[in-house]
Amino acid sequence: MAIICLKCRKVGHNISDCPTLKEHDYAGNSKPELDHIAVGSSTGELSDSGSRLCERCEGFHIIDWLTKGDVKDEVVIGEDGANTRGWENKNHNSSLWLNLGPLRSISLDSSCPLCRMISHIFPPVPEDEDDWKAEYYIRPIRSYNRLGENLALPEDPSKESGDNYAIYAVVNSREEAMATIGRYFGDPKDQALYGFESAFALSNKTPAASRPGFSARERGVTWDPDVVKSWMSRCEQEHSRCRVEWSDELLICKMIDVSSRQIVDCPPQCRYIALSYVWGGVSPKPGALENGGLPQTIEDAITVTKALGCQYLWVDALCIDQTPSPEKIQQLSMMDLIYSCSWATIVALDGNDGAAGLRGVSGKNPREAQASETIDGNQLLGLFPALNQELTGAIYCTRAWTLQEYLLCSRRIHFGKHQIHFVCSTGKYCESIDETLDPEGILTIDTKQINPLQPDDKEHGKDPRSQREFADSTFRRLVEMYTDRNMTNDSDSLNAVRGMLSSLQRSLLPQGFLWGLPIKDFPQSLRWYHPRAVKPRRRPDFPSWSYVGWEGTALYTDRLDFANGRSDGRFDETADLILRYVGIEEEILSVNGALVKLEVRNEPFNNAYIPGTEFFLGMLQEGNFLHKNTLPQGVFDFLVVERLSFRYAPDGNVRHVLYMIMLEEGEVFYSRRAMVRLFVEPGLGKEPEYSTLLEKRQVVHIV
Repeated sequence: MAIICLKCRKVGHNISDCPTLKEHDYAGNSKPELDHIAVGSSTGELSDSGSRLCERCEGFHIIDWLTKGDVKDEVVIGEDGANTRGWENKNHNSSLWLNLGPLRSISLDSSCPLCRMISHIFPPVPEDEDDWKAEYYIRPIRSYNRLGENLALPEDPSKESGDNYAIYAVVNSREEAMATIGRYFGDPKDQALYGFESAFALSNKTPAASRPGFSARERGVTWDPDVVKSWMSRCEQEHSRCRVEWSDELLICKMIDVSSRQIVDCPPQCRYIALSYVWGGVSPKPGALENGGLPQTIEDAITVTKALGCQYLWVDALCIDQTPSPEKIQQLSMMDLIYSCSWATIVALDGNDGAAGLRGVSGKNPREAQASETIDGNQLLGLFPALNQELTGAIYCTRAWTLQEYLLCSRRIHFGKHQIHFVCSTGKYCESIDETLDPEGILTIDTKQINPLQPDDKEHGKDPRSQREFADSTFRRLVEMYTDRNMTNDSDSLNAVRGMLSSLQRSLLPQGFLWGLPIKDFPQSLRWYHPRAVKPRRRPDFPSWSYVGWEGTALYTDRLDFANGRSDGRFDETADLILRYVGIEEEILSVNGALVKLEVRNEPFNNAYIPGTEFFLGMLQEGNFLHKNTLPQGVFDFLVVERLSFRYAPDGNVRHVLYMIMLEEGEVFYSRRAMVRLFVEPGLGKEPEYSTLLEKRQVVHIV
């Protein structure tokens, strides 16, 4: 019997004798862990050398287990959002687990097809050998749960509407499997993905007769254009909300003609594919398009565009003149149109730069082979990580430029490390799962799953008030998502979000943006802040009063547009003293508002006084800092952005919170120092000193 090592996935030794346990680099660090999904195929040692099940695996009756097992739905979200029934079902499913034994003693026979399949999907082995005592099991899970999806709660609790979907097999330790129970109290759909990188299932060539939905599909080492074409065709023919609308504004753009390999003017009603990828400092050299020497990702994108029967490709590095100019700014401001009007967008999800290529398109960046075994005439296939798992940890998802590209397009063809994923505004599919049988429409998705900034009439309504509230929440969400990402060049701080801002201007914020802020629609947008975990860094050549002038995540403590009525345990909310926009000249913003001088004393918290008096106004808090002693002592100027008035009870006293920008006085103009809130002492609203402090408005210039 030839043993398969679960540490390195090679044949000939057990885990305790694995050479990788003793291999270190010269610095004493452990060598990087190999991709456990790819190891078996890359070594070539787990080829089909036998088809006879070992004694243990014979007793598992794996085909009956996959076809007839009474597997329950583990994600059953009730009206209260809880997953109580899912929890119960998970405990029921645990009776079906197949015990492999403690990790240290698991013996996999390379001549047994099920042992070989288990070795392919076995999770990474813990580095701490004390953890090798843990018991491991093959677990059954409904296919759509493994994809992070659920079905609507059936009217009859005794009936399961998902019984006709395939059962997948995953491997976990008992501790890992039961740890997800704690996540039931969070997002049940989120926990469904927890820990499931790899799985196996019956092939769609030999599916379970009663459970054909989402059976496994073979995917080659190289990509199959016909599979992607089938997704595109289905989307075009069946998905009404995925229709792409042309805009004549695109006629000023350039396109790559993939047949002639020339940059050409965009033709009218052009059907084109766009590319979204991480540059990573790798840019096309002069003449590279004509001589075939483009960075590999762009070369592969040209290959894909041709194979899909499309003549034109848009790539920012080639279709936008990168020389700083008004024309470049115009093009960058049109990114919303460029991506939303594309027939599809290729997302280079894998790779750190433009030289990485698209996995499976050329021989320069191959994919691992898919695990395939046959047991009693039934084909078992390995399944690859779901899209959410491939997105997690991808460099692509950390870059500022790629955010708007990803959010704005209507169809995304993700070239991941392991497989291709297709996502449109209506559905999501992947290579290793047969989506053609989906009786409950599980893969029909809510647009908000893909683009949380997408307007939705059901959510924000059509009346002006609800539209304003949606514009408020959408903008705040965009700022948080964008500023949480990284960029190489400080000069791109505004450029990388121009397309998204243009999209919001077209749909929600008609008065536009000043250095990234909708100041004309929402002057309150000036009260952004850096959370306590962030160490912000100033960016040169940008104003201090906008988040684009700083590196670091930016947030808002509250919504911009306080609504009347009860909210968050408060009553009769109103806002006044809102500053007004006056004008802007380059980076200098002029606003009209209450400019107040306050003395900050630390005793022991940041307390505000009217300077030169003992008149106590209240406690100051910087951003969302828990410790309320982060401001220096002294007398400073504060610009009031707005004042919130509310009651804690319907008949309670009126309370005030002042939202202010702490200013730093320069030679000519002020600059922003921090956003602070002043929690005004109860009862001061009737005191003349307090009223006098805020009654005078003046024009303030901030750079």
